[in-house]
This record gives sequence, C-alpha cells and structure tokens, in this order.
Amino acid sequence: MATIRKTPSATWKAVIRKRGWPTVIKTFRTKRDAEDWARRTEDEMVRGVYIDRAASERMLLKKALERYEAEVCPTKRPSTARREKPASANLKAVLGDYSLAAITPDLVAGYRDQRLEEGLSASTCASSSRCSRICTRWRSRSGASGSSTTRSPTSASRRHIAGATGA
Repeated sequence: MATIRKTPSATWKAVIRKRGWPTVIKTFRTKRDAEDWARRTEDEMVRGVYIDRAASERMLLKKALERYEAEVCPTKRPSTARREKPASANLKAVLGDYSLAAITPDLVAGYRDQRLEEGLSASTCASSSRCSRICTRWRSRSGASGSSTTRSPTSASRRHIAGATGA
C-alpha cells in the first residue's frame, strides 16, 4: 500500500514500499494525482510489469546525444564519426529538450517526415534511426524502458512527399 503525505512545500509525496521491489517515491501537485499514480504503479508491480522510468525522465535527448558523441563516436571509423556531429546537432535543436521517456516512435517519425517534406534525402533523414539507437542504448544501460523504434513512412506518404517535391 502506498503512503501519501503532504510535504512542507504544499505538494504531495507518494511512497510505495512493496516487498521484492525497490522503494519508489514521486512528488505531485495534487493529492489526486499522487493517489492515481500510486494505484497505477502498484498495479504494475502486482502484474510484474513495473519499470522504473525515473532515469529516462531525467535524461534529456541533448545530454544523451552529447554522451553518445563522447563515448560512441570515437569508437567508429573517422569518416562515420565526422558525419555524426552535424546530424546530432539538428536532432538536438529539434528534439533535444525532450526527456528520453517522452520520445515516442510517432514523435521521431514526425521529425523524420518533416525532414523528408523539406526535400532532404532519406539518407540525410537517417538521424531518426540514430535517435532510436541512442534511446535504445540509454535504456539498455540504465535499465529503463520504453519503445524506441520508428515506423517507416508508408508508400502513400512517400507518394505524397514525392508529389510535394515535384519528383
């Protein structure tokens, strides 16, 4: 059972202590939000599907990209490593302020589709798969979860994009 307490700063803190699980604590503005979150989280624990998303909620994509550039790019061939920086810069500009937990396949696919509509080639838009790789790498190292795959454009959207560019 969760314990919900009012803090001195007039927020509500939900604490869940369940045998076999780490203690989970989260703070909310309203008591109702705390109760709802605690109920959902305990239910996930009972069903065995609970995954702590705190690390993914704290890590922004731009920080993950910087870490990727520092740790992964040096292990790649020099020509590949040189291409990574400009591609990462565009991702940082557009999606950098999202937490890794907030990045969804639809968000990344929308970014990719926007770049395709701007007339960029599919290989230039490969940064969406880079974003997917970075999210996957972070989730596997941090033990976090979430979907990180992107959907391919449908043939209809390819026709639309081709028609928009006059191809």
